Amino acid sequence: MKRAWSGLLLGISTLPAMAATCEHSSIQGEQQGKFDASGEVCFVLPALGENYVSATLKGVTDANLLDEQNRRIRTLIENGPGDGEHSLLFALPVQQSTSLVLHGEEGQPWRFEWRMKETLPLPRTQILEPESPTLQKLAKTIAAGGETDAFWQTQIRQGTPMVEPFDATHKRVTFLWRGARNNVFILGSPAGDHDPLFRLGNTDVWFRSYVVPADTIMQYKLAPDVPRVEGSSRDQRRAILVSAQADPLNPNTYGDQQADRWNRYSLLDLSPMRYCSAQATSQSLVQGTLTRHSISSKILGNSREVMLYKPRGTQPARWTLVLFDGQIYQDEYHFANVLDGLIARHHLPPVNVVFIDSLDHARRAKELPPNPDFADFMAHELLPWLRGQGMAMQRQKTVLAGSSYGGIASSWVALRYPRLFGNVLSLSGSYWWAPQGEAPGWLTRQYQQSPPYPVRFWLQAGRFETSGPNGGIYRNTQDFEQVLRDKGYRVSFHPWSSGHDYAAWCEALIHGMRDLTGLRSQ
Repeated sequence: MKRAWSGLLLGISTLPAMAATCEHSSIQGEQQGKFDASGEVCFVLPALGENYVSATLKGVTDANLLDEQNRRIRTLIENGPGDGEHSLLFALPVQQSTSLVLHGEEGQPWRFEWRMKETLPLPRTQILEPESPTLQKLAKTIAAGGETDAFWQTQIRQGTPMVEPFDATHKRVTFLWRGARNNVFILGSPAGDHDPLFRLGNTDVWFRSYVVPADTIMQYKLAPDVPRVEGSSRDQRRAILVSAQADPLNPNTYGDQQADRWNRYSLLDLSPMRYCSAQATSQSLVQGTLTRHSISSKILGNSREVMLYKPRGTQPARWTLVLFDGQIYQDEYHFANVLDGLIARHHLPPVNVVFIDSLDHARRAKELPPNPDFADFMAHELLPWLRGQGMAMQRQKTVLAGSSYGGIASSWVALRYPRLFGNVLSLSGSYWWAPQGEAPGWLTRQYQQSPPYPVRFWLQAGRFETSGPNGGIYRNTQDFEQVLRDKGYRVSFHPWSSGHDYAAWCEALIHGMRDLTGLRSQ
């Protein structure tokens, strides 16, 4: 699923003509079939009041929600694998007729299961006296009978979040939303959780302030009027996805400028200098080449896209970066484009990049946490194929890299095949992971119990990643680093003022590669 932003019908585009007939759907049901030569299936969805839709799509490569004029309202799936499965949560525009158009490969079976429910927002209105000097001043204005219009005009001019001084090494950052009815939540807050915003009295101002390090970099979304959903506490937690969207007053966003607002993240960037800036990611790839390939695995029993970036030069690059979740890193964050410019300016030596697609959420969760079959695929199928593509793949100059599950996968594959992979660049690695029934930190214990191997480690974690098993990703990464250090590994740990997101990971990848390739000492 792709991330993007716009107003409800702002920046939308007209799609090709829809299928000749659209089936009318009930409030819930299941449909299945096979895509014909047109590769398209269409459903008319009922007009509802406040609502949410829970849906599962199988075999669908693209899914779009359209209005009555056949204009795209929301992209639900984009460029998915033909055999993928996607679980979606979204809302239909209130009291409007809409259509859901599915696309897939000719002859590919598809299945659509759905449930639509009218609902009310989760009641989470909380009122708190603000700590922000600007909001304290606004509260006095309101108490004296004033309005909020001038405050909002200032925010429109300056952009949000609101950043105020705190001390020599910290800033006070206030996230803002205008005009929600019952609640607003932050997806990707500095607290590492889905924090609710507070309402300023009975005004249209919703806010939440944090004191953060002055070099903070993080992406976030805001979710107004999150609905109450049926099911478990996890189901209710996931309900934030129904309305989570880019901050409408923040001009700094990631993603395609023409995409809808639900598919983009907003950026809070207090750092003094960045490699993966919006300007760098928007640059065309001119120095090197990027090619897309499909590779089949007998070991895993599936196929996936692998993108190869090769820098320009008469000699093949000696360094190779193997990057998990590659489709997101390139298609959404244009990492090869950033690398291309850095290599041209000699901020990095020539580096090949192997972008490995993770297919869908279900297979990612099965393959990336320590899985012997996936490690075998890397060693016995992917590496020989890469050598056939002209990549040197020297152990000392091959870097396994990934974020979250991709971070622990990098360390796991290196443990299984240390004579093939000599470097690990782990970003917010999920070192809390353990097989069902075992204590958290399984891979850390495997390294503790194994002899040391000639592998270097560059570990990153965000200071905001402090919730979860064993104290969260930050603490688990520290524990992993200590075990590696005690075993005699060459390892460095790099705390970042960030959360669990690609804005920080893209930046950390560059810093890690500069360290591992010797442009900076660790």
